[in-house]
Amino acid sequence: MKDWEIVDSVPELRSHHCQVWWAQISDLQCWHYNLLNEIEREKANLFHHSEDRARFMLGCAISRLVLGKQLTMSPLQVPIDRTCSVCKLAHGRPQLPVGMPQLSVSHSGERVAVAFTTSTPIGIDVEQINSNIDVLKMAVGVLTDIEIAQLMQLPVERRIEGFLTYWTRKEAILKATGEGLMISPSNLTVSTPDHLPELLVFQDKPQLVEITTLMNLQPGSDYVASIALLNKDVTEMRQFDAGKLLQSSRLLPH
Repeated sequence: MKDWEIVDSVPELRSHHCQVWWAQISDLQCWHYNLLNEIEREKANLFHHSEDRARFMLGCAISRLVLGKQLTMSPLQVPIDRTCSVCKLAHGRPQLPVGMPQLSVSHSGERVAVAFTTSTPIGIDVEQINSNIDVLKMAVGVLTDIEIAQLMQLPVERRIEGFLTYWTRKEAILKATGEGLMISPSNLTVSTPDHLPELLVFQDKPQLVEITTLMNLQPGSDYVASIALLNKDVTEMRQFDAGKLLQSSRLLPH
């Protein structure tokens, strides 16, 4: 968390740059609900657990506040589309029309993250470390046989974090391609947790190996996070604490 910048305003999102905005559930305020469009409000109202609702609303609020500033428009006017490419219902990943910035949202536990670029396809994934995870059971269908063998070579106390490192790297890549879990994560091979993040193999899409940038993030203790960009041209990544952005009700559209 120490690497998150605290800012009073939204810095300009420049070409070849990436911004990641982090929030915690405690950052949620009542007025954030007014930032959501009708579809987002309907979805928020469907959550049975308040924590799930808070994570979703914070992802929406950060997306709209940051993009509103970048596009010089009211947060409510930001044309975020959630149409699923398969079933055409409004539960797909958030995206903007062609030619507008790219974004990706992830949340787990107390953390919410939203990443932005001007045009580079991007994916972000954060996961809370859960000591009750059955690593070997979870690894089947997610990791390749070689990756499972590498994971089991780690000390026992590092295996859960190691598995989540593999998982977040793969999930970030699949979110960047727009396919999510429609493709099995076992179709991808990534570097081991002890090595710099790298996509090594993508079955049926070898061209992505050459262009994918993969990075570790700093979500704070007890969390693992990765980000993937389908371009080698990103020269700067900045991580921001969204706390101040989410406190200012003067950003509320009138």
